Amino acid sequence: MASPSARPAPAAASRPGSIRPSRRTENVRVQGRSARVVDAILQAVAEELGRVGYADLRIEDVATRSGVNKTTIYRRWPQKSELVIAALERLNPDTVTEDTGALRSDLLAFLGAVRARIENPVGRGFVRMVQAERAHPEVSGMLRRLRLRHTEARRVLFERAIQRGEIPPGSDTLLLSELLMSPLITRLVHFGLEADDHFLRVLTDMVVAGASSGAALR
Repeated sequence: MASPSARPAPAAASRPGSIRPSRRTENVRVQGRSARVVDAILQAVAEELGRVGYADLRIEDVATRSGVNKTTIYRRWPQKSELVIAALERLNPDTVTEDTGALRSDLLAFLGAVRARIENPVGRGFVRMVQAERAHPEVSGMLRRLRLRHTEARRVLFERAIQRGEIPPGSDTLLLSELLMSPLITRLVHFGLEADDHFLRVLTDMVVAGASSGAALR
């Protein structure tokens, strides 16, 4: 028989320094739900931008579309402009692909990713919003921020090519990034035409040929 003074050992969950598996699992669930909520909100913003534009975008409509209480949205993004910037950055992620080992395949992969992003329904809505409201002070500021970020990302493609010895050192990577992107945007956005695989290959070959010949040397 156990002595009267013996006491049962405390449960593992109550000992100092012990870890409660249930609490850890709960944290994982909370974090996962938080990410899903953010994704739902930003997707709803992108869809609403395509539907009504920036000026008429209402947080109430974003809340309804995403199924999230509007106070949750305001708590994370107090200003509409902050919310829209977050949605645009999600819609327009840096599209520099992994190093394929050659400039031509790098450029083809990049152009294919941009084409897919612009041609989907949300991307087309974003394009319509840009065309209609680019003069809006807040919209123009957002677009400037996105352009700067994506220009720097595109320059990486050509900087890698310089390091591999495919194009001469001193090549103007800013000019090359503009030459790569402008014809695709002109065809898809300004002319509303299709940019098929043949178009992407021709554009890529022209940029690679010019860069390799040293035509873009400063």
